[in-house]
Amino acid sequence: MEKKKIWTIVEIVLISLQALMQTLATMVVLQLNMLPDEYVAIFVVAMVLLLAATALFMFIPVKRRIRLWRRIVSCILSAVIIAGSLLVSKVVYDAHNLLNDVTGVDSTARSSYVLVLNESPAQSLKDTKNFRYGAVSKYDVDNTQQLILAIEQEIKTTINLTYYEQTTMMIDALYNKEADVIIMNGASISLLVEQTGYEDFLSRVRVLHTMSFEEKEPEKEVNRGAIDSTPFVMYISGSDTRSRFLTVGRSDVNILVVVNPVTKQILLLSTPRDYYVPNPAGKGALDKLTHCSNSGVDVSMKALGDLYDIDVDYYCRINFVGFEKLIDAIGGISVYSDQSFTAVNGISFNKGMNDLNGEEALWYVRERYNVAGGDHTRGRHQMQIIQAVFEKMTSSKTMISNYSNIIKSLEGMFATSLSTEEISSLVKMQLSDMASWNMRSYSVTGNSDYKETYSAPGQELYVIWPDENSVNHAQELCKKVMHGEILTDADMTPAK
Repeated sequence: MEKKKIWTIVEIVLISLQALMQTLATMVVLQLNMLPDEYVAIFVVAMVLLLAATALFMFIPVKRRIRLWRRIVSCILSAVIIAGSLLVSKVVYDAHNLLNDVTGVDSTARSSYVLVLNESPAQSLKDTKNFRYGAVSKYDVDNTQQLILAIEQEIKTTINLTYYEQTTMMIDALYNKEADVIIMNGASISLLVEQTGYEDFLSRVRVLHTMSFEEKEPEKEVNRGAIDSTPFVMYISGSDTRSRFLTVGRSDVNILVVVNPVTKQILLLSTPRDYYVPNPAGKGALDKLTHCSNSGVDVSMKALGDLYDIDVDYYCRINFVGFEKLIDAIGGISVYSDQSFTAVNGISFNKGMNDLNGEEALWYVRERYNVAGGDHTRGRHQMQIIQAVFEKMTSSKTMISNYSNIIKSLEGMFATSLSTEEISSLVKMQLSDMASWNMRSYSVTGNSDYKETYSAPGQELYVIWPDENSVNHAQELCKKVMHGEILTDADMTPAK
């Protein structure tokens, strides 16, 4: 075959493949639906021009002495465009799949477990027919009763059940062989393993049976309107879940983000983790706010909504590892500290501006023992970090240039009730105008005390009684943002 024909075949194959790959890249970008119309138009025009330019360079007749050089260059150019189109397609496709995984997550599922010691001969519920059962008397009563009924139906007899006033009393009975099998939910396990002497609990027991529960609330009509043009409230929860048994966990970060996308106003409202509030999972029994999330992030949302007399529309939950990866994905952040301190892991922070990577930012928001102000200071630090992340992502091209890294950093570490479509609307809105936002922060205060809590019956734990004046002021700030008012420095100080 003549060399000329071979070159022609190679060029036709390459330009056809290039057209196919560019079409694929365009389709996945359109499917992601996060670029404003003007960005989409630029992308499509660029794709068409690249294809046309490559085709012209390949096939327009030229003088014989430069024909071979032109063919080599045009083939290399086509191969580069094909590779680039494939890369764009893969990045956008992966991002789309990750968004589908982390968005629209149901927050109402809980689980209770039937547990035995590792050395127990029981391999199934049927083996526990003559075993001595244990349960806690004043905690998660309804779900415990459902599980007991399911057990009795399985073994076809009434179980020998002893109720204990405290979780630790029940565990001691299991360890001392006074109980053979126990009933616990994920929340009580989360609390137990944090207590001295019970850190190894999960390594000493195994699961015989699991029952999942889903809280069903009466359906109500919700008419929020488009998320990019209607005020909304999001709960940001920083979860410390680490257990293989748990799908829920305590929330050490409890921040409401009140957003008005029309006025570009955001209020960050921080509530201390030890705030003593009614726990919806306990039918209003008082509990630490951080314990509410052990029954599901939706329970924390309702507790905070009741506290501030506001509807909390969405949640965004990220655990500590995901938090660290997200900061690194955007290239770090800078925050101003009003004091010098050293975190418990040895990382030091200076008074003034601090440039932080992911690990440093994590310890900046976790530290509460070595800073003046304790948990209240930690709450302010959390809002500082959120504001720094938000400003970096919205005031520059960070969202575009680091989009893939940002999404990948959240894989398996992040969940939100926002839908993919709602996130797309917010991203498109921001990319359209790249507007700056007026962001304000406020923290409620309270008085320290030791009280029994719903999640730890029979024990007195450290709690913070809400300060009524600061809570009322927080309610006023929320209403101002929702009603379209712009907050000023003067608004941040409650009247005395």
